[in-house]
Amino acid sequence: MAYKTVYLYPTYLNIKGNDVTYPLLKGLQVLEFGESISAPYCGKLLADMGANVLKIERISSGDSTREYGPFLNDDPHLERSGLYLYLNSNKKGITLNLETPTGMEIFHELFTESDVYIQNLHPLEMDHLGLAWENLKHLNQEIVMASITPFGLTGPYRNWKAYDINLAAAGGICQGLGVATKEPLTFGTPEVGYFAGASACSSIMGAMLSKSVSGLGQHIDIAEVESMAGIYNGPEALMAVYQWRVTRRTGHHALDFPYPNCILRCKDGFVFVGAPEGRQWRNLLDLMGNPDWAKEDRFRNRTSMNNEYAEEVDSYMEQWLSNYTKNELLDMALDAQIPLAPVRGFDEVRNDPSLSSQFIPISRDYTGEVSYPGTPYNLVGLEHSSPCPAPTLGQHNMEIYCGQLGYTPEELTKLYQAEII
Repeated sequence: MAYKTVYLYPTYLNIKGNDVTYPLLKGLQVLEFGESISAPYCGKLLADMGANVLKIERISSGDSTREYGPFLNDDPHLERSGLYLYLNSNKKGITLNLETPTGMEIFHELFTESDVYIQNLHPLEMDHLGLAWENLKHLNQEIVMASITPFGLTGPYRNWKAYDINLAAAGGICQGLGVATKEPLTFGTPEVGYFAGASACSSIMGAMLSKSVSGLGQHIDIAEVESMAGIYNGPEALMAVYQWRVTRRTGHHALDFPYPNCILRCKDGFVFVGAPEGRQWRNLLDLMGNPDWAKEDRFRNRTSMNNEYAEEVDSYMEQWLSNYTKNELLDMALDAQIPLAPVRGFDEVRNDPSLSSQFIPISRDYTGEVSYPGTPYNLVGLEHSSPCPAPTLGQHNMEIYCGQLGYTPEELTKLYQAEII
């Protein structure tokens, strides 16, 4: 059996600028039919490594993230959603109506020509459209297919729907967020889809390595709730078994650690202050002028101080911290070798000299040039090319349908008129 060559190793040795697309997966054909975050993020991770990702969108409205902000200049528009533009850079995009027989025939043709297929349709919609693994595997025995759903394709919750907050709660995350005297919290921004997308991407890469030996494809079942429960509840399960302790909401403190291990207010915002080692605590007290309160017997054990007197000591600490800005405190901490970190907003992160190179300007119709986060890694000695903007709705219809699948311009027009694309 002959296999297609897919590059999983460096093929170039020149450096070009600070761009973000690498040729690690050159030649890998990826088909993506998904919305929201998980499947598009998985596709983005593969596209950033050089895979040829073709995104299928619904006709007229496209990916649902097109309707979510933030919008450039607060002007809602299908082509100005910051979320959509970030998640779909370096991809090509087509529109296709899979509710039609012709649309499904086109999908099957694209499926047979792909190495990887990613979807995050709800299981009931997957069943309705005939996009389950059992319906598709005969078309392409070598494909690696990833299905991302809220609760997985098996089990009693298979057909349940869920938003990010539902999955964070069901995965046990919310129980540990917030303060003990109030209700549990969820993440400040949607996170579950990103974890599930990253899990799908790593699973796909493992399946591709297996395929390079066996020549056989695989179906990967990703449950978003499990991607959270496994990451966060693993340590909690160990604590329950070995320490007879369950998750507690501790607010801005981390209990059972030597004080300080918390976020505190300063002159112009907040800083994290830590001092797990005795010498670090002594250095911090030296900076503070060795205050009298730190000499009290009840504060000799810093773990007890943290668990029993944290709020009182916070007030002492913040009285001193309020005299200094975040940057002033950081400079002092660096000199004294104390673990301290400013709590930064996005603008501060974006303009930090050590992080600014991660934000890559991408020019696109409807938005002009806007900076987006690039890849969080740099592959030394490997050529990386300029990123491509996220596709406009149906941008590559002619290229794919005519150039790749062989439709004539006249047939393409008929597909538009019949609302198939």
